[in-house]
Amino acid sequence: MPNLKTTLKNTALRALRGTGAYSVAANSAARRSKLLILCYHGIALRDEAEWAGHLYITAERFRERMECLRALNASVLPLGDAVARLKANSLPPRSVVITFDDGFYDFLHHGVPILSEFRFPCTLYLTTHYMGKPYPIFNLMLDYLLWKSGQSEVSFSEQGIAEPLSIIDWKRRRDIVQRLVAWLEAQKLDTAAKNGFVSNLATQFEIDYDDLLRSRIGQILTPEEVVRVARAGIDIELHTHRHRTPRIRDQFVREIDDNRVRIAEITGRQPVHFCYPSGVHADDFLPWLHDCGVETATTCERGFARSESNPLLLPRLLDDSNMDLVQFEAFVAGVLS
Repeated sequence: MPNLKTTLKNTALRALRGTGAYSVAANSAARRSKLLILCYHGIALRDEAEWAGHLYITAERFRERMECLRALNASVLPLGDAVARLKANSLPPRSVVITFDDGFYDFLHHGVPILSEFRFPCTLYLTTHYMGKPYPIFNLMLDYLLWKSGQSEVSFSEQGIAEPLSIIDWKRRRDIVQRLVAWLEAQKLDTAAKNGFVSNLATQFEIDYDDLLRSRIGQILTPEEVVRVARAGIDIELHTHRHRTPRIRDQFVREIDDNRVRIAEITGRQPVHFCYPSGVHADDFLPWLHDCGVETATTCERGFARSESNPLLLPRLLDDSNMDLVQFEAFVAGVLS
């Protein structure tokens, strides 16, 4: 449920829209000089939007967003073309870029058909370690199972969490997940063994884990599915191999190189655009990315890209289940910045 501040903000935006201010802003020179890069993570296959509304959006709401872009006559551009035109000060009216992070199966299932219907270009930043593995992303599934359990608190005595801890919200679950991930990595467990841990946890919570595996919740695309995505006209770009950004140069460069090799093997093209995993970026990364031949990099910092923006620190708008349509419209029109 939205809080009072959000409700008042949305009411004010609806009133502003009724005055014609959205149209004025959308057609202004100020809006034309800016590029809005939209960021999405997942489109729910089942109840993911209820579990993690900050990461997932429903297919119905995503379609609503695309209908909004069409209704506002937004110029939806490919990422590379958009950034080049931004630097040349030649953007068309209401310029927008659509990006998806990670490369979950739900993007192929829901995202590609909807984008194809509207004929909108899109960039998919693909992380490749889990690609082809029949397992969900470990830490995401761990959090999902804690939420799905319906319990208010849990303990993991064998993993050093003897005291019962609350799991009633995402922040509390995140702390437990981080402690469990650290313990499991200290045991040097591989991906299959970590999957065994969450499988046993699902059994403990009386959750049908085989059914979750069949649903493909939290699973990265297979190489064959990436081919289908690319053939649908989606640009496949860099997101590191293991979804991490080490602060040591050689390890950072290896993440880019491993990611690029796997993408090139599948798509036949060399990716040159990058997205920081979890939005984590640092000044040290910029020369490293430049040395790797990366042309643009997007963050999770909210805002519009402008001609003076650093191409390796491009802001985006994270769209999720917590954003009302009137707010989305306001960003596209340029009323909110």
